[in-house]
Amino acid sequence: MKLRLLFLFQLSCFLSVASAQEVAPPVPQRLDIHSNVLKEDRVIWVRTPPGYQQSKAVYPVVYQTDAPGHVNEIGSTIDFLVNNNRMPPLIVVGIANTDRNRDLTPTHADIKNPDGTVTAFPTSGGADRFLDFIQTELIPEIEKRYRTAPYRIFAGHSFGGLLAIHALITRPDLFNAYIAVSPSLQWDDGHTLRRAQQFFATHAELKKALFFSLANEDTPPNPMGENFEQLRKTLAAGAPKGLTWDSAHYPDEDHGSTVLRAHYAGLRTIFSDWQVPRDENGLPGGGLVGLQQHFQKLSERFGYHIPVPENTMNNLGYQLMGAKKLDEAIAVFKQNVELYPGSANVYDSLGEGLEAAGKFDSATQNFQKAIEMATKNNDGALPEFKRHLERVAVEVKAAASKNANSH
Repeated sequence: MKLRLLFLFQLSCFLSVASAQEVAPPVPQRLDIHSNVLKEDRVIWVRTPPGYQQSKAVYPVVYQTDAPGHVNEIGSTIDFLVNNNRMPPLIVVGIANTDRNRDLTPTHADIKNPDGTVTAFPTSGGADRFLDFIQTELIPEIEKRYRTAPYRIFAGHSFGGLLAIHALITRPDLFNAYIAVSPSLQWDDGHTLRRAQQFFATHAELKKALFFSLANEDTPPNPMGENFEQLRKTLAAGAPKGLTWDSAHYPDEDHGSTVLRAHYAGLRTIFSDWQVPRDENGLPGGGLVGLQQHFQKLSERFGYHIPVPENTMNNLGYQLMGAKKLDEAIAVFKQNVELYPGSANVYDSLGEGLEAAGKFDSATQNFQKAIEMATKNNDGALPEFKRHLERVAVEVKAAASKNANSH
């Protein structure tokens, strides 16, 4: 218990330093793309993860509708989950609307209102052309401009959620995972729901992930709740093998406010096994080897090489320091330097491990390297690294004075 409490204290100190490096969230970049498929210009908003410019890593991508409204919202949720070791960093690609009714609905239809009137949607039914744009123009452009991993997520709300289900059942190879927030499955008298039920019934295996949700939209005469329940019952009765899925009902949220909770739950579903298993002392099961094996399994599942994250490796190093296993801690910190040589923090952590072992010369060299890298990267933790260098200088002076007095 004492070891676990010490680790939690050290982790909180580490996170306070890490958060100082990225006080402001990344600013989304605007891309203007001309679509030959849609015969119009489209505005795209791209949010790269914190530290993207300083790294050489590749990142999965989440494509979402209704930008720019949800770009920073889902981006901040991702940052929070990443900082808590629940998922990897993602690139967020948000597609701004021109004709939302056209792009996000799979069929041409009008809506019959409870009072007998009809709301016309004259341009509806263009979802397949919109997916053509995403598949043949947008995705290639994003993958040309950014360091992307071969794992894609599609997230949509309302009509966008309807499009997410439509994309899954008509182009299952286009994305690896889908988040459908309050999907408008009532569209065209449940046309997409019926197609989804047929699709799942005829696919014995489907290695995808799906999360869908509902807010307080199940109040009659709104048929959205009924269609949500039918999809949930279909999957509960017999989901294809390999499909990771979950659903949630948020009766205390409305159609707009539900997005934040649904995105959080959807990302947790997709990356449900991301967190490292730990023993009773809070240490990763199997130590460094167990940590490496865990991320090897994740690499196999998600289809690209996933190294042990910098902060996860660092946390293990500090845990080992707390357990007085200094040689093991230093070995972990050294490997983190090899994995992330562009990070100032890995040199500072190695310096602290060496300092704790009384290897002051090597500690000084690593603190100096941390300061050099932090200055180069405009790292907010620079003052902290300077204090560490000053501290070890005092320790070196005290050790020299003690040796002189002993003679």
